[in-house]
Amino acid sequence: MTTMTIHADDAFAEALRVHARKSGKSINQTVKDLLAPILGLVKKKRTGNAGNPFMQFCGVLPKGSAADLNKAVADQRRIDSEMWK
Repeated sequence: MTTMTIHADDAFAEALRVHARKSGKSINQTVKDLLAPILGLVKKKRTGNAGNPFMQFCGVLPKGSAADLNKAVADQRRIDSEMWK
């Protein structure tokens, strides 16, 4: 990763600070977000579950299929009391 410095007058710096504050981002992230489209860079989308490798398997069940799923896993939910003695 590279570190960069920009030289700006006080008005520019303050406008950037205000913009970053309003968008709830750091100044660094604000600059990157503003420059990425100009430079033709696609910004990676962030998710609420960043780094979760199982997100592709998560979803919402279609209506009516919850009962079918519960029926299918019912045997797995039974406690074998003989096994726990």
